[in-house]
Amino acid sequence: MADSKPVAASLAVKSAEKQPDVDHVDLVKAESGDDEVPPVISAFAELTRNQAMWKFKRLYLNGLLVCVAALYAGYANSVVGSIVANQGFIDYFGSTRDPATGKLALNPQYVSLWGAIYSIAQILIQVMAPWASDRFGRKLCMWLISLFIVISIIIQVVSTQWYHILIARFIAGFAGGMMGTAVMVYMSEISLPQFRGALLGAFSLGFALGQVFLAVAFKILADYNPMAFRNAFYSEFVFTSLWLLVMLWLPESPAWYASKGRDEEGKKALRRLVGGVDGYDIDHEFAVIRYDFEQSQAKRKATQSDWGAIFKNKTNLQRAFVSAIPFTLQNIVGVPLMFGYTTYFFQLAGVADPFLGNMVKQLVLVVGIIVSFYTVDIVGRRPLVLYGTLAMAVLTFLVGCLSFVTMTAASGAALVALCCLWAFVYANTLAPIGWLSLVEISSPSVRAKTTSIAVTVQYLTGILFNYTVPLMLSNQYAGWGTKIGFFFAGLSGLMLVPIIFFYPETKGRTYAEIDELYQRGIPAWRFNATKTHAQEEIEALRGVGTLAQ
Repeated sequence: MADSKPVAASLAVKSAEKQPDVDHVDLVKAESGDDEVPPVISAFAELTRNQAMWKFKRLYLNGLLVCVAALYAGYANSVVGSIVANQGFIDYFGSTRDPATGKLALNPQYVSLWGAIYSIAQILIQVMAPWASDRFGRKLCMWLISLFIVISIIIQVVSTQWYHILIARFIAGFAGGMMGTAVMVYMSEISLPQFRGALLGAFSLGFALGQVFLAVAFKILADYNPMAFRNAFYSEFVFTSLWLLVMLWLPESPAWYASKGRDEEGKKALRRLVGGVDGYDIDHEFAVIRYDFEQSQAKRKATQSDWGAIFKNKTNLQRAFVSAIPFTLQNIVGVPLMFGYTTYFFQLAGVADPFLGNMVKQLVLVVGIIVSFYTVDIVGRRPLVLYGTLAMAVLTFLVGCLSFVTMTAASGAALVALCCLWAFVYANTLAPIGWLSLVEISSPSVRAKTTSIAVTVQYLTGILFNYTVPLMLSNQYAGWGTKIGFFFAGLSGLMLVPIIFFYPETKGRTYAEIDELYQRGIPAWRFNATKTHAQEEIEALRGVGTLAQ
């Protein structure tokens, strides 16, 4: 873009001219509506995504470091779903017989409880997590995540009874529950709008890589030493060590410092994240961050608590509902089946090598997420969520159709192939957008608490499906096998209705622009075509720059 520097410079100058005091935005005027506060626009607002990623490569790399937490999350979250198919684990914790084969088996109720307790803990921690995140900072919550991780691993390593695994999963759920109100919020706050989608999508890649490492580990375990199942627990310490190194380097979120009026500390944190960037005015860019927060604060009554601002404000409540759609969809379209209990599913369905099938599917997921770095910000959020959900509904329906054929090597391969296709579609749609939606659509002033509500809704569905899926699959209970595909296909089809009417396009929008579009009551399907005041300001300045040349 040949004129990017002149326009960026003009934006900075014009913004400074319109702001008599960038150190304090007049909240009273903004709240009363008597005088509209001119927007504080970043001098780099005109950069494309690739230009922003290159110019702010240190900031982008710092964001990627946060994804180490996703490696652990992906690995640990899928341990139970995979280890229940490990022969050594079955021999140690098995307590019943499979009615179809007569072989020693795990109690399906235990398997269900191991999955459900994780989501229960994730909900319970939401009582404290958003308050702690807002009161003490994102970093404190991230340190608490580290503590919960270590404790849960130690309990798994020394476990001898089924309820020891249950306790470990409960504590691990605390760490998982704080991901949304700490890690994901942190990533969204330090990223630029141009590459926010790609950066938050990288979290999904980290999660998928963690699952790949787990799939490879269990394949090796099954081939060489299936009885040494505790090695899977020991290996979790590798990701924990990497995460602790990242924690020692990363500063607190500049946006959190701005919310507390600690400007100097915020600028110091911002400088550490950004590094040396040519033409970067730390005072002005920090004022942009503070402006976004203060504008959001000015839109709610000063007497309201943060929770009240969500439930008493129609717009904030709507945004909380919409932000939860893609994240909640992850469970409804079949994530507990396709990722939580894949190996268990393949084993009960008669796939010859369930661990190999799971490993192939996880590799396809990683490829899909890498592709999603481009599709999320190029194609956009709304079409990916809409058409992705439709595609996954069709694929799970085809999985259900396999129940009408005898399971052979060919039908087993077909099942694995359909699951791989499903994983690829998911990787380009709900995997990155689920997390992205939580922090992108919510109002900045109540972001942590809105995210907490959305995460809680997702975890409630997680409890439901993580508990019921093993019972649906097990021969000791429903024994659905591949018929479970019809169940998830129907649910996915129903969820197309709220997507069509409520889920907006937020690609390339700043938080201030998203605020404005919701305040103006723009329908979800018109978000992409509607110009905001910030866009009009930029176009006006571009015209001034063109005339000057």
